[in-house]
This record gives sequence, C-alpha cells and structure tokens, in this order.
Amino acid sequence: MTPGEADAMVVAAVRAATGTVVASAALAWEDTYVSAVALRNRLDPGPVAAEIAKAPNVSHVETRGPGLLAIHLAVPGEVAAAIGRDPRYGGGGRMGPGWPDLPRTFENPGFRVRFAHERACAVVRRARDLGVPPGDLTALDGESRLLGLLAGFEGHRKPVLQLERIADAYHDVYERSREEPTPRHGARVVLAGAVRVTVSNGLARLGETARERL
Repeated sequence: MTPGEADAMVVAAVRAATGTVVASAALAWEDTYVSAVALRNRLDPGPVAAEIAKAPNVSHVETRGPGLLAIHLAVPGEVAAAIGRDPRYGGGGRMGPGWPDLPRTFENPGFRVRFAHERACAVVRRARDLGVPPGDLTALDGESRLLGLLAGFEGHRKPVLQLERIADAYHDVYERSREEPTPRHGARVVLAGAVRVTVSNGLARLGETARERL
C-alpha cells in the first residue's frame, strides 16, 4: 500500500475503534509504517492497533515506546506494487534546487537519479519484451531499505535528498540483480516499476522530463 492508502486505513481504524476523527495518521517509515496517531491524540493504542490489524494486507501491529503503532504488512513488497499502480505517486508542487546535467558520472547526484530512472525503465521494458511475469512479491522482503525510501518520498521534508537516496539504493539493488534469473527477478520488475514512477514524478517536480535513455 502507498503512504496515502496506509494513512486512510489508519484514520478509518481510529474512528472505528474510538469514535475519534483525526485528519492524519502521522505516518513515518522506519522498518515499516509507523503511526504516531494514538500518541498525538492521547488515545489508547490497544484498540486502534487491534482495528488496524483486521486489514487483510496487515500481518500484525506492534506498539512501540509510549504509543507508536508499527504496522507490519503481510507482504512488504506490496508497497512497490501499489506505487507502480499509481502513476501520480510522488508528484506535487515544484521542488528544488536540482542538479546540473554534467558531468554524467556517479559523482553527480543528478546523473545517479536520472540513470536510476533509465535503469528502471530498461528493466520494465526488457521484462515486457521477454514476457517475464511480475513475480512473487515476498521475494522483496530483503529490499526493505529501498521500499522504505520509496514509501517515505511523498511528504518528505527534503524530497531532493530523498530522491538521491532512492536512486543510490536502486543502483545497489540493480547491481545485485545480475546473477542467474531467480524468482526474485520477477519481483524486481515490480520494484523497478515503482522506482520509475517515483523518480519520473520527482524529476518532473524539478522541471525535468524523465528520459528512458540518457
């Protein structure tokens, strides 16, 4: 689920469990979605956690510290699938400043971001041409860092920096994907789709048109 979907789920759960209407779930990403809604609104986290746990795509809800709710997804890779299905994810108002076009080397964070988009597009394109199926999303359980960065992009206080982090994390995943094909490869097509959407919309907010080939 995208952050927006998770936020709506928690807001609905708060209302169902306590009758309290809140405007936001106060979500952040640590190792999973973490909501401060109970803490900020002085609510008993127990009933809220129990209500959230009823959602079909939630594995369990853990209470942390003074009332934070850690929402563990049944399949963390669904974050990538949900982002890939939403062509507007990561879009929004203008942000900046951006980066220069040159040099086109990894020393330039702008190149790393643009190249991450190119690589993600290439993965999706090759998978389509070869008829590679999306794959089992449970194979992405080990990609929690990139999933978290993607999930944390919308609403981030430093979106340009977050875009750089997403690109760097994706390059790491890409370089590790050059072994013989495994079930993980099909799932990484889904991950590439999420990166493509996020980076493309991030670049658009910088006034750039994302290119499939540099």
